[in-house]
Amino acid sequence: MFNKKAKIITTLLIAIVLCFYTSYKISYKKFSAETYKSPTTSKVILTDTKSKNNDTKKDKPNPNKKKEDKVNENKNNDEKKKEIPKKTKPSNIENKNYSYENYFNKLKEIGLYKNRFNDENLDFRYAVLQFQSSKNLNCDGIVGPETSKYLMNENNNPSDSVPETLKHGYSMVINKDKRILTVYLDGKVYKKYPVAAGASPSYTPEGKFTIVSKLINPTWISTRTGQVISGGTPQNPLGKRWLGLSIDGGSMYGIHGNNNPWSIGTNVSLGCIRMFNNDVEELFDLIPMNCPIWIGYSNNLNSWGISQK
Repeated sequence: MFNKKAKIITTLLIAIVLCFYTSYKISYKKFSAETYKSPTTSKVILTDTKSKNNDTKKDKPNPNKKKEDKVNENKNNDEKKKEIPKKTKPSNIENKNYSYENYFNKLKEIGLYKNRFNDENLDFRYAVLQFQSSKNLNCDGIVGPETSKYLMNENNNPSDSVPETLKHGYSMVINKDKRILTVYLDGKVYKKYPVAAGASPSYTPEGKFTIVSKLINPTWISTRTGQVISGGTPQNPLGKRWLGLSIDGGSMYGIHGNNNPWSIGTNVSLGCIRMFNNDVEELFDLIPMNCPIWIGYSNNLNSWGISQK
């Protein structure tokens, strides 16, 4: 009798234990699955810093602030550096008849392509700009149909003529349409350089000026923030040379170098004329004080007796 009761009790205990164990296992499994499974509805949001930068870059310079900066361009030159997209090989080529290699080899053949920046894209752009300026073509660094035609066929012989006033010694003319600075010696073309001009048509002044100041390694100072960048450093927006125009004593507008070579061949400044640093150093040594410099769009230059075809 006792054995029978013991068996019944044992069986009940085993059943109870099994029930509790099964319930615990099911609950634990459900809890674990809900805790560790990957949520399928979660979203990963990536911050588009490029878009934010683009919003900043859309801010245009305020022309009313233009005269605040003397011997400087803008406190945001580092931001302006981002405004100029680095044109890669494909976007530099617009003509379908020739390849990048064709243009590259041609520029190398005529001695314009050189390893100046240790950057093939930038070296290529520099060579294209040098070619365009030498042929009185629009200086934008892009091998479009016109540039391609003259580069590959070499059938463009540009001709310049200047009035008698500019036929004595050195003189300079800046064509705002084409972004070309031309140096004349006794009325004949001495050399042409690609430049960058004002972001707005009115920013770079038009008129007949002279060079009244020359500075080596000019210090850049922002009158808005007080920021100072030492002369001659790679970060200096003025580069290594300054040739001041006869406006407000030569400290308001000038010809200078840059801290962003990709900007040459564009309209991006607050009025000054930017050049490649090696070009402005060469120009600095060449041009004397009081050298005449005329600046204007083609129609104004023509009215002054200057022809650049």
